[in-house]
Amino acid sequence: MRKIVGFILFALFSITAQAQTAAVIFQGTSNKPFQVSINHIKQHQDFKTNIKVNHLRGNMAYNVKIDFENDTIIIKKNIYLIDDGLAHIYNVSKKAIQLKKVVPAASYPKSKDQLIVNFIINNELPIDTASKDSTIKDTTYIVPFATYYKLEDYEGRIGCPFPIKADELGELRAAILTENLEESKLEKVKIAIQDMDSACVLVDQTKELIVLFEFEETRLDFAKFMFTYTFDIDNYEKLYTAFNFEDSKDQLRELLKKD
Repeated sequence: MRKIVGFILFALFSITAQAQTAAVIFQGTSNKPFQVSINHIKQHQDFKTNIKVNHLRGNMAYNVKIDFENDTIIIKKNIYLIDDGLAHIYNVSKKAIQLKKVVPAASYPKSKDQLIVNFIINNELPIDTASKDSTIKDTTYIVPFATYYKLEDYEGRIGCPFPIKADELGELRAAILTENLEESKLEKVKIAIQDMDSACVLVDQTKELIVLFEFEETRLDFAKFMFTYTFDIDNYEKLYTAFNFEDSKDQLRELLKKD
């Protein structure tokens, strides 16, 4: 009886501890092993095709880099983890890192060939979340980057470490202005951003770009797209002035909601 009770308590503790953080799973779409770096820090040594990283924080953006074994190809992407307690599953190929689905972390089935690691935030020291008191919510924000740009008078959340420079912003403006159709403008600038190495944009820079679109629907699409590439996340409310309809502003507020 004691063994059964002990097992139940252990299971409940495991689920509770897992629910306090987010996880991300990288699944290769081929038999090409790879290595994952998050926020410029290598998360493991071995090259694998199925990797799960535990103990990340939900409601936060991370910069991901994928290195393939015996290959010079490197894939980079800024990802956004929606909330704690969720497992975010990404497909990895030599062309892209693509979100497949998001499921409750506690219900995600384990795989025999999966490498499971805990998120390393800095100096190769993993975050210890299991030892924290689950009844106490830590409200102190910790920047998830060892080095990053310092924006004057800003102390909010940071989604990526170093914003693009003026010449790169000019290239994005040109990508929009050289197209006539609204759809083409949106598609071209999205591709230009995705092709950048570690794209990172200030809200003020996004604001300069968003006004180049004519229609509210296009502006909203672009604003949602840019959120995962944003440096000063908590400044996103500055974009509200680019919209006429309250529903558009409400959709942006959803991106900024905190637990």
